[in-house]
Amino acid sequence: MSHHDARGSRRRFLARSVQIALGSAAAFATMGRLQMVQAATGGLGGDDDYRALVCVYLFGGNDSFNMVVPRTASAYSNYQAARPNLSIPQANLLPITPLSGAGGVEWGLHPAMPEMRSLFESGHAALLANVGPLAAPTSKLDYEARRVPLPPQLFSHVDQQAYSMSMGSETAARAGWGARIADRLAASGQYLGGALPTNISISGSNMWQAGAADGVYAMNSTGPIRINDTLRDSTWSRVVPRRDAFYKLLDAAKRESSIFTREHARISERAIAFSELAHTALSNTPPLTTPFPPAGENRLADSLLTVARTIAARRQLGQKRQVFFIGVGGWDMHDNMLSDHTELLGLISRSLALFHSATVELGVSQQVTTFTMTDFGRTLNNNGDGTDHGWGGHSWLIGGDVVGRKIYGQMPELRLGAALDVGRGRIIPTTSIDQLGSTLARWFGLRYGDAVDIFPNLRNFGSGADYLPMLASSNRLINEVDFERRTMR
Repeated sequence: MSHHDARGSRRRFLARSVQIALGSAAAFATMGRLQMVQAATGGLGGDDDYRALVCVYLFGGNDSFNMVVPRTASAYSNYQAARPNLSIPQANLLPITPLSGAGGVEWGLHPAMPEMRSLFESGHAALLANVGPLAAPTSKLDYEARRVPLPPQLFSHVDQQAYSMSMGSETAARAGWGARIADRLAASGQYLGGALPTNISISGSNMWQAGAADGVYAMNSTGPIRINDTLRDSTWSRVVPRRDAFYKLLDAAKRESSIFTREHARISERAIAFSELAHTALSNTPPLTTPFPPAGENRLADSLLTVARTIAARRQLGQKRQVFFIGVGGWDMHDNMLSDHTELLGLISRSLALFHSATVELGVSQQVTTFTMTDFGRTLNNNGDGTDHGWGGHSWLIGGDVVGRKIYGQMPELRLGAALDVGRGRIIPTTSIDQLGSTLARWFGLRYGDAVDIFPNLRNFGSGADYLPMLASSNRLINEVDFERRTMR
């Protein structure tokens, strides 16, 4: 082997080793840890208190204005005039009949989303209209005169991704709001379980789960990353010596004088234990009958199937709360939007519908809430055959506990120069991501004061802004929320 080949092999070995070091939390012997959790929880035969949040993040900025389109003649005419090269033909739109929130306008979904239309019409999905990053309620005059605080570096991918996932709290530099929800619930004395960390990512590191006290366990789209799978190449005969060599390196690293080397070894060791725990638990769950496509055909569907299988193993793992993250790239469409957007919206529609069906099959549809987020919306007017970075957009909520077939928030007027247009059809959000996050936090089990601490911008939005009545089981808490507010003043 040449010196160049040897260096390449070492690089590949180290890269593969790093892959299995993406999880963290307490280190226990694999089967012993699982057995301890099952014994402590009595197998968790009841699911009454189980809850899971599933965030599907659309990296790049989804164009909501082609996802949900006005069908009423005058409103459609304004929409078509704003984006003549990109408007969806009126006759092709899939009509929806929201029970509330339509604002006197008839609406339709992009023709690539028949599955989402069925979920919406059956009451298992809802739209949160014109949601986005806000530090305070903002009008066009407020924006132009800079009379209110604004999110940092508006229209920037990196900044708005970080802001939407952390909501600009004092801890934003080190913790996302998905992580903080779980941490605050655990700090309140709520038992979350279990053998794995509460936060699980199917898409690697992300700001939304950053800083979680018990760490984040990372899987890939098809399941746990195991050391045998990570270290092998074309021949299984090399697995054992490679694995033995890896463990020797790991043992040596634990005795190094450098604290960084020792910590890396500790994290790697725990990640291996987690991978074996997850693999064992998922392997012991019956296969789902929901007809997911073959592995590799639809990466989002693969990821959601892995989430569903992990939820199916919740009792074995002793999990009472779980927070999942999946990222989907490709939404920054400055050109070729009609074709690319159609493909991605179809992928989202099929995958989310399959996942909801899987939760129904597992009997946990009312205990799992899935939602979408994105960097920002897009400009209303087109730029050739694409759009540019905007501000407000629409999010989906899906689940058996969602009070569906409704549009929450305020649908914007899709007209250039309208009251919320700050230029080129960049629409000011009328609902903050803080409000979405706080509502989900309350559903997850947090009390009012804890939710406001996680989303400090809520204090700028006035009474009642912390909760949107989108989830049936937590709507009964409204009276409690009001009582808490009165006693906290």
